[in-house]
Amino acid sequence: MMEKWSKIEVAFFVLSSFYLGIVVSPSHVFADGLEIEKIETKTPIDAPPPPVLEAVDALFLPPEEEIVAVVEAPKEDPWSAISKGMVIQVPRHIGTISASEDQKTMLGQGDVVYLSSDSETFRIDQEWVVYKNIKDVHHPKTETLLGNLVYVLGKVKVLDADEKAATARITRSLEPMTQGDQIAMIESFIPLSTEKGTRPPNGAEAVIIEVREERKNNAQHDIVYIDQGKGEGISQGDQFIVIHGGVRSDTFSKTNLIDSRLPYRKIGKMVVLATQAHTATAKITQSVEPITKGDTLLFQAPE
Repeated sequence: MMEKWSKIEVAFFVLSSFYLGIVVSPSHVFADGLEIEKIETKTPIDAPPPPVLEAVDALFLPPEEEIVAVVEAPKEDPWSAISKGMVIQVPRHIGTISASEDQKTMLGQGDVVYLSSDSETFRIDQEWVVYKNIKDVHHPKTETLLGNLVYVLGKVKVLDADEKAATARITRSLEPMTQGDQIAMIESFIPLSTEKGTRPPNGAEAVIIEVREERKNNAQHDIVYIDQGKGEGISQGDQFIVIHGGVRSDTFSKTNLIDSRLPYRKIGKMVVLATQAHTATAKITQSVEPITKGDTLLFQAPE
């Protein structure tokens, strides 16, 4: 059973509430048949209004200015431009692989080799291209000497150097290397000084001057070399259509002999991987007939 509040307790509560700014007024209520006192609270008339909240956005700090990072264009990797070989004037002879750490006959990526040079001084962390001169290349139609077919075998990085000799590690290997293979600077394979010529018109002719591995029949994914390059306005990514000429046919019309040739037919496509001064390396992307050295190409201008 609840007892009534004493007068002293009520007085103390009223005084405390008044001090806190709350006006109380007791009233009598009944619960379960018992009379108890209920304390009601009211807000004073002169009480200050509650503070008005500012706009939600004002509760947060203003956003910081966004700093836009300047993204530099990725540097072109010259390795992709030379790794499939090329037809060029042979680079100036600089040095050779003179020996290997394990005296291996066939060398590959990760092997340690020794380099020698009579004309250059090696430097630590310097990179050199290992290459092999395959043969002279003459134009199949004019017999003009266009340069030398050069295969890139890999790349080495100098670990330690001592004047005209160096210790190096093979960091890239496309084909097995052997003692006596030649080395040169990578810049020797890139035509930095050749001015780019005017872009050829759509349908301009070119010729396959050489094929890789001396294959008689080439097809999709094979590598070939053509007689147009940077000086003729050709760029990486340009495309050519491979054509075969129509077969000559002799027909009779009454008493006259008519010499005619059927239209050429498209037998494949290729895309330029890298350009040299006056030659280019290309990859066959489509073929419906065998493609070989001497085939005619038609430049396919982008739309």
